[in-house]
Amino acid sequence: MPATPTTIRFFIKDQNLNPIVGVLARVHTSLGVFVTQDYSAMSGPDAIASVTVDGDAPPISYTVRFSKNGVAFDGNLGAISKSPQQFDAWVPAASSPTGTNDFDIKGETFVRPVATNPRLCRASGFFKDLSGRPLAGLDIKFINDFMPAIVEGNAVLGEALAGRTDKDGYMQLDMYRFGKYYAWVDSVNTVKDSPRGTMGTDSIGFNRLICVPDQSSISLIDLLFPIVNTVVFSPGSISVAVDAFANLGVVVTATDNRTLTGFAPQDVLYTIADPTIAAIRYTDTNLQIVGLAPGVTTLTAVRRDQTVVRIPNTPISGQPITVTVT
Repeated sequence: MPATPTTIRFFIKDQNLNPIVGVLARVHTSLGVFVTQDYSAMSGPDAIASVTVDGDAPPISYTVRFSKNGVAFDGNLGAISKSPQQFDAWVPAASSPTGTNDFDIKGETFVRPVATNPRLCRASGFFKDLSGRPLAGLDIKFINDFMPAIVEGNAVLGEALAGRTDKDGYMQLDMYRFGKYYAWVDSVNTVKDSPRGTMGTDSIGFNRLICVPDQSSISLIDLLFPIVNTVVFSPGSISVAVDAFANLGVVVTATDNRTLTGFAPQDVLYTIADPTIAAIRYTDTNLQIVGLAPGVTTLTAVRRDQTVVRIPNTPISGQPITVTVT
C-alpha cells in the first residue's frame, strides 16, 4: 500500500525552556533528498515547526536539520539538541513508541555582548575552518575611513583596530557607531605545489568597506559579509489597470542593518511570475508596476549578489506580493 501523508511537529525550546521562533527545520529523506521545510512559530505557549511527510508502519525515517542565527544545535544540551537528527514518521501516529509524531527539540541561544559606551557598537562572531573546526589565530585589521574625527571633544586617532580569534574561533571588538572601516582579513596560510615540486605557502585575504550601525551590538559576520535581508513593499499588494502603472514603495535592508538607497536595483532582482499580466518599470526614484492584461500574478525579489553563500540559504523576507491587473 502507498505511504500516507502525516504531520510531524517539532516543539523547539532553548536551554531555559523558552520557545524559540524562527528556527528553520529542513527535512531530507534517508538518501539526502530534500522534502520540505518550515520555520518555528508560536502556537499557544509553544514554538512549533510543522511539516507534512509520508508515513507508514513500520515508519519512514527522515533526517532533519535545524538552524537559526544565534542558536546552536550542536548536542551540548543532549541528543535532542543535535543537528541533524533522524526522526520516524508513523501512520497512524498512535503506533509510535510515544503515541505521537511530536518531538521536543532544544537549541542553545547565544546572547550577543553589547558595548557599554553609547557611542560604540560591539561586533562579535565565530569563525571556522574548512573542516568546521574553530578557526583560531585569524587576524582582522580595521582601518577607519572617517579620519579625522572628534567625538564629544575627544580626537579619534590611530592607524587601525586589530583583532584575533581565540581558541574557539571567537572575536569581539568595539567600533564607533556610524563609522566606516576597511576590514582586512588575513586568511590562514595555504600550502601549494611550486613549479619545482617543492612546497611553499601563500598568505591570502581580502579587504572590504564595512558600515557600523547605530546600535549596541552587531554580528561581526554580518558586518563582513552583508547580504540583502528584507524587502518591504508598500502597499503589501497592488492593483493596477491595463495600460496603466502604479508606483510601489520599497524599503530594502541588509543583514548589517543598513537601509539601502531607494529600491536597490543593483542589489535586488525584481521579477513578475507571469510577464504576460504585468511588467516592471524602473525610474530614477521609483519601482513601477505596469498592467498588461487582466489577471493575478506575484512580484518576487531575489538577491543579485550570490557570492556570499549562507547555509541555510533563506529567501529575502517580506515578499512575494500579489499583483492584480484589472
